[in-house]
Amino acid sequence: MHKLLKISYLNIKNLICSREFLLGIIAAFSYSMLWVLLVHPPKYELGDYAFELGRFLYVVMLYAGVSILRNDIKFNTTKNIFTGIFSRTEIMFSKIISLIMFGITFYIMVEINNLLTAFILWEKIGIVGFLTFNHLHLFISYIAIVVSMGGLMLLIESILFSEKKSILFIILIFSMINFYTTAITTYIGSHPEAAQKFSTYMKTPFYNTVMLMQGNFNMNSVLINILWSMIFFALSIIIVNKREIN
Repeated sequence: MHKLLKISYLNIKNLICSREFLLGIIAAFSYSMLWVLLVHPPKYELGDYAFELGRFLYVVMLYAGVSILRNDIKFNTTKNIFTGIFSRTEIMFSKIISLIMFGITFYIMVEINNLLTAFILWEKIGIVGFLTFNHLHLFISYIAIVVSMGGLMLLIESILFSEKKSILFIILIFSMINFYTTAITTYIGSHPEAAQKFSTYMKTPFYNTVMLMQGNFNMNSVLINILWSMIFFALSIIIVNKREIN
């Protein structure tokens, strides 16, 4: 177990140190600071600024989810990894642990953003606003978000098993879905009677990810995302175990 945890840690360490990941994080914080320093809408609270950062981090999450397997293919280490001392199931389990670690990493990033926002907007939010913010809900939300959406990307890469950049097109599509889902959650929030029309979509990880990012914390959304993540992980393990790896 200790060795699997080490592999999981190395997965995220190598990715976090990559140029693409760092550029994504810099862009996300830059976008967030634009809202804090220039836009700062009168009705925005700390959670709203966290949501703006989360919208950009979402793209980085998708990239991270696919890269924990794609990088093995890209650097031609799949044969050594998947035919070594660990079984394929154990290796895939280490990828799942990596996603949980990523969830914690993204949570910390959002908290850093929250702290910066609280100090910059001292008169409106300040340290009191930061301390009264529900940090536990934020932590649980980001774990649920990353394991579900990262698990989906892991499943897709398990199917494709390729380093081709076509995966970027899938990330773009999911980012667009996330953008338009925000409009749906906002509409349902102001028109509760419309929920029936979207009842099926409300059971997807796309909808519940946006709900959690918006600060609309509820255990139903968390459980739905975790359930989907378990489905994605199970399918990924089955596919990789049946795949011929040369």
